[in-house]
Amino acid sequence: GADPRFGRNLCALPPWAENYLFDITERPIPSKETALFWHIPKSGGTTAKRLYECLGQTLANRLGADPRFGHHKDKEVVTFKPYSSAPGLTYINVDTTTREGIIRAAKLGLVASKKADMIFTSDVQFAAEHLFDAEHKGRIFALFRNPVDRCVSKFYYLQTATWERTYRPEWQGMDVLEWATHENIDENFLVKKIMGLRLDDPIDIGDLIIAKEIVRRRFIVGLMNDMDESIRRFNIVLGLDYANVRGQQCREEYFGSKDHRRLQDDAAGSAVNSNPHPKVLEGTPEYNLIAERNALDMILYNYIVLLYDEQRELINSYDR
Repeated sequence: GADPRFGRNLCALPPWAENYLFDITERPIPSKETALFWHIPKSGGTTAKRLYECLGQTLANRLGADPRFGHHKDKEVVTFKPYSSAPGLTYINVDTTTREGIIRAAKLGLVASKKADMIFTSDVQFAAEHLFDAEHKGRIFALFRNPVDRCVSKFYYLQTATWERTYRPEWQGMDVLEWATHENIDENFLVKKIMGLRLDDPIDIGDLIIAKEIVRRRFIVGLMNDMDESIRRFNIVLGLDYANVRGQQCREEYFGSKDHRRLQDDAAGSAVNSNPHPKVLEGTPEYNLIAERNALDMILYNYIVLLYDEQRELINSYDR
């Protein structure tokens, strides 16, 4: 019902989720849908992106508006192949990872152009609100990871990731407990992003309740620690054949034995984005502190694990 503190109805979805995204119970018609993939950092998104590149999907991400390709000032939506060495790779001339890039893509009519098979973004609420509308709805997907594992992975990764905008060499030599106590501002990332809030914005239980409803009714959820099955489900909804020769080759490349084990251990992508590091075990002071600081995300994640179990039957029914 209504939350008297805010006068908001906690059962109602915000307009962007209510009107611009397909309900999970609506049977997919892949040719009429554009996929929106919420790329949560350090949660297997890079692997998913590379897999879908391999499967020949046309992607909107960050790469397409890179000035070196000369398409960043185009006045219309175009697809192009960025690398002659990778003729299968097709991108759209937009950057859907920044707010100004999303606004440009919206002005160009990205979704209405029907040229993008999949749009990847970390700014999920902003992208859904600006890129889609009631006539051009999106089908939303995400891979989720235990928030403590995700935070720890990010802590180790950003110490060495010179290529990232958020590279943090000053974290080298710091222990996890010290970092989590004083340095980590990335708390309750999932709930804040779904609600369209900044990382320094305060949130409360009301935000969590709405975020749970949005995910329950709109998201095709995957889990990073069950990657193969998650991708199998995504592909049913996307209408992609994973069983053909190309599908098998791509699957082998990204989930083949050696890489698959590493992916399951560390939950990262290829060598460039994969980053083996010590694990923080449940029950340790480090784990407890990070879990406490991300209390709302932990509740949301545990809820998503249940949803993942529940969605199996529904998604399988779409394959018949």
